[in-house]
Amino acid sequence: PGTHRIDDIIAEGDKVVVRVTGEGVHEGELFGIPPTNRPMKVTGITILRLEGGKIVERWVEVDMLGALQQLGVVPESQSAV
Repeated sequence: PGTHRIDDIIAEGDKVVVRVTGEGVHEGELFGIPPTNRPMKVTGITILRLEGGKIVERWVEVDMLGALQQLGVVPESQSAV
């Protein structure tokens, strides 16, 4: 099993922002991609809007390009020299 770490939590007004990092090894099918047994480290940000102490809206952004590059499904970009 992998690990998840909360890197930051920021709250202002009716919104809470959480930045997370997940790490593990790709041992099972993921989005139709068979296991590669490669290590992965993926970051993401979630923004929550609260009303009356309950979550009423949620937005999530995950670095899927970075994840797919780590799995070898998408080639890493070459920097211009």
